[in-house]
Amino acid sequence: MSGSWGYPYRRERYGSFTEKEAPGMQLFEKLIDHAQAARLVLENTPRLPVADMPLMEARGLALAEDLKAKFDSPPFDNSAVDGYAVRSEDAREAGRTFEVIDEAPAGRPATRSVGSGEAIKIFTGGVIPEGADAVVMVENTSGWGEEFELKKAATAGQNLRAAGEDVREGDMILRAGTEIGAPEIALAATQGYGELPVSKRPRVVVLSTGTELVEPGTRELSPGEIFDSNSFALLAQSLEAGADARRVTAASDDADVLRAAMEEALSTADVVVTSGGVSVGEKDLVKGTLLDLGVEQVFWGIKLKPGKPVFFGKREDARFFGLPGNPVSAMVCFELFVRPALMQMMSREDRHRPRIGVYFDEDVENRFGRMHAMRVTLTRTEGGWRAESVGAQGSGLVSSLTKADALALIGPESEGVRAGEPVEAIVLREEVLL
Repeated sequence: MSGSWGYPYRRERYGSFTEKEAPGMQLFEKLIDHAQAARLVLENTPRLPVADMPLMEARGLALAEDLKAKFDSPPFDNSAVDGYAVRSEDAREAGRTFEVIDEAPAGRPATRSVGSGEAIKIFTGGVIPEGADAVVMVENTSGWGEEFELKKAATAGQNLRAAGEDVREGDMILRAGTEIGAPEIALAATQGYGELPVSKRPRVVVLSTGTELVEPGTRELSPGEIFDSNSFALLAQSLEAGADARRVTAASDDADVLRAAMEEALSTADVVVTSGGVSVGEKDLVKGTLLDLGVEQVFWGIKLKPGKPVFFGKREDARFFGLPGNPVSAMVCFELFVRPALMQMMSREDRHRPRIGVYFDEDVENRFGRMHAMRVTLTRTEGGWRAESVGAQGSGLVSSLTKADALALIGPESEGVRAGEPVEAIVLREEVLL
């Protein structure tokens, strides 16, 4: 006797079902723990190829190679202010009058050198002229003119930015794995880098499945329908992680439509993400379709709440994540498994969210026999970070995620934690730590 996709039923009991009690159902083969699932995802997720990308296209990606300075920066001594370049030995006392013999705006060095009692008008970034070793701010003189009176004494090196003050030729300025942001782009640009070697941005397809789903903003709901929130949430999470993501809709109850959409996604994306359709229900067609399309199953089913029916598989260079259909389960599992995979593809060193120790003021029960990723708020106290449940932990309570600062990991198979006992938590809102 076999199931609807040709898999023999096992005689043992899985949860509350046996083979005779669950005709037409696909059964979880073996549940693995959260840590093993996370490890298998990373072990089976390759880094994407390196490519040279223009500065702005590299933003948000990880540098694939160490970057070195091509030359001293700044490349020449220059002025930090608008004023006059002088010899410090002539400017030891206020009251002296100087003759202005030339000017040095940024980008056009002076043609003359500074002699005794002479000065050259200079602007911020201008090259320090020969003979000068200090710059007097115009505010400390009698003003602009062909000559000026010094109002405040100057010292050697005053208001000068020395060549190589920032970096020296050959210095390591950015290390491989660094996320490219505005400061990194600025530093690379000062060294003349127009492109940067980075790991490519993963192409992600978020596949929206389910005939009960209605596009938000298009029409009112009919009985039994719900608005599609999962695919928008997963798309947003993919984009926030730095992926090049798009959303595709396909009815999971229509096998041909689903198969065509999944084949297109697997052929064009580095990562395909679905929600729903990977559980044990008779209408859950996603997993069976995947296997028919040649996707190799790495694991299916995790000892985790929320997130038991997670499927992870691979086909050639594509990786597939079948997440649960409940909104909270889908988003939590994205954080735990998909986001780290995307970060690894981009060679991001910060692929994991920050993890901290927290405690609860009261005992916390875990009745699930598997790890519970509890949504909590965080408060800094003298005793450390105090965690508090956001309230009801149902997998369909989307509003609970808007309140959560972190996921406290209770379990995996313990009955809970006692008040004050340390617990590891994954921080979702890093600004809370500040």
